Amino acid sequence: LPIQREPHTKIPIVPGSSLKGVLRDHPDFAATKDFLFGVGAGESSGGSAGALLIGEARVLCFPVRSAKGSFAWITCPLVLKRAQRDIGLANTGITVANEKDVVAGDKVTLNSQVVLEDYTFTAKTDAKLAELEKELAGLLSDPVWKELPGRLVVVADGVFTHFVQSGCEIAQHVAIDDDTGTAKDKALFNEETVPSETLFYGVIAEQTINGKNGALVELAKLNGKPIQVGGGETTGLGWCTFALKA
Repeated sequence: LPIQREPHTKIPIVPGSSLKGVLRDHPDFAATKDFLFGVGAGESSGGSAGALLIGEARVLCFPVRSAKGSFAWITCPLVLKRAQRDIGLANTGITVANEKDVVAGDKVTLNSQVVLEDYTFTAKTDAKLAELEKELAGLLSDPVWKELPGRLVVVADGVFTHFVQSGCEIAQHVAIDDDTGTAKDKALFNEETVPSETLFYGVIAEQTINGKNGALVELAKLNGKPIQVGGGETTGLGWCTFALKA
């Protein structure tokens, strides 16, 4: 059960179809789901498009274990530029000279170095980092996310790709035979999960359906509420804070 990733960057994603399914099943939209998400072609009405246009969600900031400050959130110039294009992120001018350097906040910097997992990087300063941290922190009201200032680390694109692949937990599971209470034969499987406190972003737009608007206003009812994405709902996996920004 691997995480879905972009083939060219290996960045974890939530496909738009999956996110649409999660939102469609939310009880807050029981009365408006046909307008928001459409009706299947097999229905008696013949089917119709939904008012919401939902793109895939991509990782913007990824948590990594840090020798100082417990953990850091990492991002990279490529991810920031894509967020500038996709959602209008303003403070994206930070560059990283090479894969041994990072631009880092003070909460994770020790003696001009940043240690992420088993790798040591030279910490550089950039006046634009504080503005980027402030902008990112304003995306969510989540109390843990408010700890971002001082913990953000901008790494090289290749380093980011490495961490989003190696930093996801892979847990082994085995199915149990109900009759014997022991492991089933040939029932071992792996489950890969994105770590807690990962920030995903995506683009959601609306269109007019039968002269009716207001889909984004309806969707905004979920602001600050939890949604569950992916498998493992009954074992606590995939619970996310939802925020819709105009």
